[in-house]
Amino acid sequence: MEIQDASVPPRSGLWNYIEGANELAPAPTHNDFPAWQQVASRLLYWQALCVHDQMLGYIKDAETRKEAWENLKRMFAASTTTTKLQLMEELNNIQQKEMSVIDYTSKIKEICDALGSIDVTVDEGEIVQICLGGQSQKYGSFRIAICTQEKPPSFFDLQLMLLVEENHVKATRTVPDESQMLYMES
Repeated sequence: MEIQDASVPPRSGLWNYIEGANELAPAPTHNDFPAWQQVASRLLYWQALCVHDQMLGYIKDAETRKEAWENLKRMFAASTTTTKLQLMEELNNIQQKEMSVIDYTSKIKEICDALGSIDVTVDEGEIVQICLGGQSQKYGSFRIAICTQEKPPSFFDLQLMLLVEENHVKATRTVPDESQMLYMES
């Protein structure tokens, strides 16, 4: 994963300072030294300003901008791996339970979007499979019908079908069956 701050344009030449290409300072007596020192100082200050207080510990002991940058990259890489594992766990274990179809599918999409933000792509077929696998028992026959199709629907189409099925389930629950009607009459 490439980490780059949008406030430092890639073509500005400043990334060379941050990533270490301009790490070695010219000799203090060289004409370029004051300019180099000014840019290096500003960038180190910029790094410190852009870093959240909780992350300052990762860069405060760094002796160079490159070392500070490498520490931040390592920290974010570790954080990204942890986030990926947590999100994948959440996605693979999601259950509809009493959630509405909208809430359930929105939660799945939210997790997939969060994974996408850290460059993890979840295959659409896998999303459909996860969605069907975590459905409430009241959708059992619907799930079987979808799973036996030759070509599974897209996640978007599945959401629409689930909404229709949810309305059907609600409608059949509100209409009393014959045994309830007989009980009510007596």
